[in-house]
Parts: sequence; structure tokens; C-alpha cells
Amino acid sequence: MERNEKRVTMSEIKIFVTHTPNRRTLQLNNALFYNVIAGSDFQTMPLADGMLQDNQGENISSKNKSYCELTTQYWAWKNVDADYYGFCHYRRVFSFNKKMLPEDDWGCIAYPFMDEMAEKELQLDESTIKAFVENYDFLIAKGIQVKKLNAKTVYDHYAKAPALNIHDVDLLLKIIGEKYPFLKSVADKYFAGTVFYPCNMFIMKKELFQEYSEILFDVLEEFEKRADVSLYSREGYRTIGHLGERMAGIYYQYVQEQGKYRLGELQVAFFQNAESDVEIEEKAMKDSIPVVLAANQNYVPILYTCIQSVADHINNTDKYEIFIFHTDIDKESQEIFQSHLQRENFRIRFINVVKKVNGYRLKAKEHITTETFYRFLILDILKKYPKVVYLDSDMIIRKDVAELYRIELGDTLIAAAMDPDFIGQYNGANCETRTYCENILKLKDPYTYFQAGVLVLNVAELNKVITVEQLFDMSDTGIYKYSDQDILNIVCENRVTYLDMSWNLLTDCDHYRWNHVIKYAPVSVLEEYEKARKHPYIVHYAGFLKPWMKPDEDFAYEFWKVARSTVYYEVILSNMQFSVTKELKKKNSLKNKVRTWAKEVLPKGSWIRRTAGKIYHKIG
Repeated sequence: MERNEKRVTMSEIKIFVTHTPNRRTLQLNNALFYNVIAGSDFQTMPLADGMLQDNQGENISSKNKSYCELTTQYWAWKNVDADYYGFCHYRRVFSFNKKMLPEDDWGCIAYPFMDEMAEKELQLDESTIKAFVENYDFLIAKGIQVKKLNAKTVYDHYAKAPALNIHDVDLLLKIIGEKYPFLKSVADKYFAGTVFYPCNMFIMKKELFQEYSEILFDVLEEFEKRADVSLYSREGYRTIGHLGERMAGIYYQYVQEQGKYRLGELQVAFFQNAESDVEIEEKAMKDSIPVVLAANQNYVPILYTCIQSVADHINNTDKYEIFIFHTDIDKESQEIFQSHLQRENFRIRFINVVKKVNGYRLKAKEHITTETFYRFLILDILKKYPKVVYLDSDMIIRKDVAELYRIELGDTLIAAAMDPDFIGQYNGANCETRTYCENILKLKDPYTYFQAGVLVLNVAELNKVITVEQLFDMSDTGIYKYSDQDILNIVCENRVTYLDMSWNLLTDCDHYRWNHVIKYAPVSVLEEYEKARKHPYIVHYAGFLKPWMKPDEDFAYEFWKVARSTVYYEVILSNMQFSVTKELKKKNSLKNKVRTWAKEVLPKGSWIRRTAGKIYHKIG
């Protein structure tokens, strides 16, 4: 705290950025911004470097569940000296650009995340902010017309909020009238008006901030004494925070009516992803086995089942670091993984890669998902690891991945198993694959084509020959049928350590692949595949059909054996039932379209109409 206290006295303009307890959220790094945990009394995780706490000195940090971000304002009011006091949030900040930037339907400038481009566009540099702020006495987040929020007035907007109670506004107005009668008419006008000032975001000169804070916390303290919120929902319990948000608008209009201050409204930027980048500890790099998977929120139950199978086969002496690359897996799901699967030597880390993939199309083809490209990011995010295991999520692991990790790579770039499906296609099952291979892939020896669902990447060597940007640029050409797998085969050709096919056994998708595709492969490849089927180390459900779509798929029993032991078993069953129902509806819809078409086109009473009708009912 001593270092942070010194920093607090450095600048006369202090904009406090409130953060939620126990979240690794992005800090705004600028000498004018001060990142504070709002409700530090509830912080249990280790504090990030540079983060301040609102439970130091005189404070109401313990009231954060009802006062929300106002606990930070109270702490700043009581403990910090400045010429200007400002407040924003870790995912909402001001724009200091004098030009109006495009807004979404909620009146915000939307960004996927904070990056250099966003900072430049919002002009968040220290000199611009100082020059801007010093021209004003009071800046507030730009008002929103409540008709955009489906309300007639500010009062009506509050009344329509699902978890809030309008009688609390009536009590607030009554208290204002009793304690600060000079504000009563302004407060009435504000709630009867059509402009709502959102987010409790403002920058005020010291004299105004001191006056406003005195009024605000006096009124809210009185409200707290008189109101009974004991039976309110969690959101309803935040009523004091919601009322404080309205108080900022009331005070702004009060200052406006005085006509002697320089006032302004600032646009607000909203960051959809505001999680901080995860730091990879040096200690973990030296003594743990890194395993990467990639998935999205929809795939969480299958991802969990795969990782459960990994955990079922680990040893007690090694340490395992499971990294999940994603862009949208929610906190609740992450907590389920960590609470049910994590143990002393088996740690799960979720890495949001949205920043890393921004600007690339990354469109996979057919049944392949976009997340397949995320394996390229291993070269960047985990670049200090000597090698890394990558696993697709549509797998069941039946052997300790430590054995896979310890396979010697020498100076090869990657370890992978040959792809009997691709080789079978090339060798006669699909003439188009041969043409594609000759014209697009241009491999010197297509019979060495490998499957990329299970990989051991020689990270150091790969980084010598290619960059993540180059890999993504190749992806964005859109010419590769099997997406990143084709790209890795091109990049790594002649520098591959081939795994036994048991490490990546492709299932007989739709009971078709084995006898209609793989049987065309050279006999040595076919025999290796058939041998691997007897004792697979990893079962890979690659293809358009999976056990969770069709329960009698090849090796489905291995999947269901693990799935039954997971917390997502019932979810998987429910999703499968939904998929079947959806497919039946789709078929019925097609059937009805055919029936409607036939009734319109085929003449009434004709033999062809009667014949078509018989066929239709027979099929139905």
C-alpha cells in the first residue's frame, strides 16, 4: 500500500477505475487512472500489482453489495486529495475524442476489448485528458433519451426495471425534500424528464465533488435507515447503488441550473471483453506438462468430458497444466471445471484469446469449428515452454498424456500420427482429394500427411521457421479444405516425428470411414489403423457425427463411460434430445414444403397426383 499511496499524490487529476472483487480484469495504465477494487473487504484472491483497495482508511467497503461502486467514491472522498475527481469502470471508460464516435443502440462506443487502436481512438493519453478536463468544472457520461430504453420518463424507466421498486424512488425524493429542499424541484424535474445519465461516471472539480459527496452519502445513509431491503433479490439489494446513479444526474442538472460552471458530456466506451491477460509463471514452465485445448461455450460439456478423461489417467508425480483457449466461456462454467477437476498436480487455466485473433476471419469449413485455429497461438502464448501437447476436444483419453509429452522430438517441428482418412482419400477413395493435394497443398509426399487433433509441438523450433501472424494469414486465404491441419502439414513437411496411430485413433464415423475410405490407403497404413483400433490410447471422434449426436457411433461406449461420471452428463443427454427433435422438425418442414408444392403443381384428380400422394404417405 505504501507504493500506491505515493502514486496517489502524484497527479491533481485522478480518475478512479472501479474493479469487481476477485476478477482478473484489465487495468487502465495511465498516470491519471487509479485502479481500485470496489468492495475490497470481499477480495480473497491475491491483489494484482498496482491495484488499490477501498477498505483503507475511513471507508464503507463492507457495504459494497448494496452501494456497489459508490464504496470507491466514498473512499476517495474521505482519503484522497485531488483537484479533479473522476470515476469510471474497468469495462466502461470515457472518450476524450472531440469528434462523435459511432454508438450502439445503448449509446455506447462498443469495442471487443481494449487495445492500442481503442486507446488512440478514445484519446486516452495523459496530455489529451489533462487538456480536455481542465476546460471544465463538471463532466458526466452523455445522457441517454429514455425512449431508447422503452420508457417515457426517467421515473418510468426505474419503475420498469424488473428487480427494482419504484416506491424507493418516492422515498428518495421525500428524503431529498426534507434534508436538501433546494434540490427537491431539480430532483422532481429529473425523474419527470426524458434524459437519463447512466453508469455513475463523472469528473468533477474538487469543490463540486466535495459538495456532491456530502449530499449523496447523507441522503443514502438516511435512505438506508428507513428502507427495508431484506427481502429484495440480489439485484434489488443493489438499490442504493441504483439510486446513487440517479443522484449523479440530479446533481448535474442542479449545477447546470446555477449557470456558473463549465459543464460537458462525454461519450462512454464499452469493452465486451475486459479480462486481463494471464501471466504464465516461470515456475510452471519449468516443471509442468502443458496441455492445450480450445473450445467455445456451446462445447463446454464435451470439453469437460475430454478433460475428465485426461484427469482419469494422470500420475501422482507429474504436474499438469491444462490451458483452455477460448473467447466466450463464461465464469460459471470456468468455476465448474476448476472446482470439480482441479487438484494439487492438475491445474486448469482459461485463456481468453479474443485479442489475439482480432482482425482475422478464421473461417473453418464443413463441420470444423473456428476454435481449431487457436492451436496456432501456442507459439505466442506459451512460447517459453520447450514443447506443448495439443488435443482436440472431441476425444476420450485412455492413457497418461505425460507419456505423449515425453516423446523425443529432436529437431523436428511437431509430433503427430498419420491421417489414414486423408491418405485413403488420396489413394483412390476420393479423386478430388488427389487433385486438391496436387494443386493446393503441393506436398512432396502426400502419404505422410498427418492428422492434427493430437500434437506435440516443438515450440522453440516452430518459432524459428514461422510466426503466428504468418499462420493466420495462410488461414485467411480460405483455400485450405482442412483448415489449420492442411497448413501445419505444409509448414512441417519433412520435419515430423510420427506417433503411433494409437495416440490418435480416428473413429469409423457413421460406420462408413473404415470400409469406404481407409481401406483405400496403402496396406501398411490400413494395418496400422486396424492395430490401433484394438488398443487406442486416444479415441478421436473426428467427423460430422459424434456419440453425443448419435449414441451408436463407433467407440461411443468409451465416451459415455466417461460422460456418465461428469457433472454435465444430463446436459449432454438433453442437448442430444434437442438435436434429434430439431432434425425431425427440419425433416417434417421439408416434407410439408414438398406436399404444398405438389398440391400447387400437380393437377387435381390426375394419376400423377394420386401416385405422388401414395408415395408421400408411404414415406411419411
